[in-house]
Amino acid sequence: MITDILNAARGASIELQIVPQELDLPTLCLEVIDAFQNRLQEKQQTLTAEIPQDLPTVYADGTQVKRVITNLLDNAIKYTPEGGQVSVVALHRTTQKVQVAIANTGPGIPAENRDKIFEESYRFQRDVTQEGCGLGLALYQRIIRAHYGQIWVDSAPGEGSSFDFVLPVYRA
Repeated sequence: MITDILNAARGASIELQIVPQELDLPTLCLEVIDAFQNRLQEKQQTLTAEIPQDLPTVYADGTQVKRVITNLLDNAIKYTPEGGQVSVVALHRTTQKVQVAIANTGPGIPAENRDKIFEESYRFQRDVTQEGCGLGLALYQRIIRAHYGQIWVDSAPGEGSSFDFVLPVYRA
């Protein structure tokens, strides 16, 4: 993961190693959620998961998609205050796409920053003291786009944020 982040820092010309295959997204999401149970308990946060087991499989690189979900869930927990709520929702959007939404009850993102957060090395003023180099969301946008998907954020200051992405359904 560090190599990918450093490559992202060198620019968009670096090729991502994407090896798509049939992927069981519900199992992957639940595996990531399970890995965060201790952090959720430490912050006394409630996690709601709405992940239907009958979702169609997606055509994606499991390692790369796991990085995206892990990062988004990590950020949701980090920016949600103690006692807040985090959710992971997956749904079959169309016959061709599955959508995943990771939402939180954190501070939200001002409208003027929503497009910028996916730029390389962009960091909020409030985040300057936090660890990291501001490359995560830029890299994860590249990963989702490499899968012919989209990623975006819906947010309002004081109302939390929802980071959503779509991936293509697997076709045999």
